[in-house]
Amino acid sequence: MKSLPLPAILFFLPGIALAQPAAGDPATIVVTGAGLDLPPGTPAYGSVVIDRQRLQDSASGRIESVLGDVAGFQQFRRSDSRSANPSAQGATLRALGGNASSRTLVLLDGVPMADPFFGYIPFSALVPDRLSVVRVTRGGGIGAFGAGAVAGTIELASATRDQLPGFAASAFYGSRDSTEVSASITPDVGNGYVSLSGRWDRGDGFQTTPRDQRVAATVPAAYDGWSTNLRAVAPISATSEVQFRATLFEDKRTLRFAGADNSSQGQDASIRYIDRGRWQVDALAYVQVRNFSNLVISSSTFRRTLDQRNTPSTGIGGKIELRPPVGDAHVLRVASIAALPAATCSRTPIMRIAPAIPRPSAAMPGGSNGRAGSLLRMTGRRPGRTGGWY
Repeated sequence: MKSLPLPAILFFLPGIALAQPAAGDPATIVVTGAGLDLPPGTPAYGSVVIDRQRLQDSASGRIESVLGDVAGFQQFRRSDSRSANPSAQGATLRALGGNASSRTLVLLDGVPMADPFFGYIPFSALVPDRLSVVRVTRGGGIGAFGAGAVAGTIELASATRDQLPGFAASAFYGSRDSTEVSASITPDVGNGYVSLSGRWDRGDGFQTTPRDQRVAATVPAAYDGWSTNLRAVAPISATSEVQFRATLFEDKRTLRFAGADNSSQGQDASIRYIDRGRWQVDALAYVQVRNFSNLVISSSTFRRTLDQRNTPSTGIGGKIELRPPVGDAHVLRVASIAALPAATCSRTPIMRIAPAIPRPSAAMPGGSNGRAGSLLRMTGRRPGRTGGWY
């Protein structure tokens, strides 16, 4: 498998200096790293909220296990991200039935997390300890990215400064030679802060094949993966700030038969501007560089039948939301989005005829497609009543 080139992450870092209080000015700028406040019409959607305490108390340390608390949440496979093929990690709500490509929009700080090519969610890169809250809303067409929400939206928010310790580390060892090591450091830098965290886990895995169906080629579902996350928040003024996030991850797994190995990689970066002044603004831009490889072993001959060795994909997009002042009893939201995914698949089908002759390599272009949309929403609040208008 070809390795992914590391994107020029520094290109996306805000080229600004951290704001400092003027000499003699006692005012202090408080930076939390959160987004804009939720509009007053939010309770009308009946969202399910998973708080940080529940995220930290998860025994598995996997976000998909926590999302299982929500009625109607379903994946294409019931296995978690340690023993399922990455391309089968689709998220669905409303009990519509599992699907390999996500029918539910998953956002992290406003950025879509689905793979640009397959549409699966890289759950292994979404560490619960890095999150502040999860908001699950059922129903299609919700939010500024509603065009991608068929069954609903899962909104993940990064932990704020007051929720992050200066330093934290943990290490676990369990059965089947399973190991998990994680650490994070969050120093204050001027009036902003930087948070760097990482996690590595591996294990020999468990048998996914029933005992009476096992053969000599059957092996446990071994896994080995790591992820690291960098988040920086810098104030621009008393009401505005810039948030930058970069995530790198790699996940390797073996499924059912010896040699049936797959691997997924990702390098994501995003920059977000938040203004909580009279005219509230939420603007972000992101880039995703992903790759996937997969070796298919025949269940009858137990030989390699397909080498999907390289499936690079790239996603570029952005969003801008504007909330003009329309009075304390109303909220007007005007938003526009744009997304441009592109992918290519390189694979080698293998035909075995006496003698075994491998077929030539084939490159299958995945093509590209883009989408753009806009949202105009106004919500109002009356005594004892909350509603929304579109």
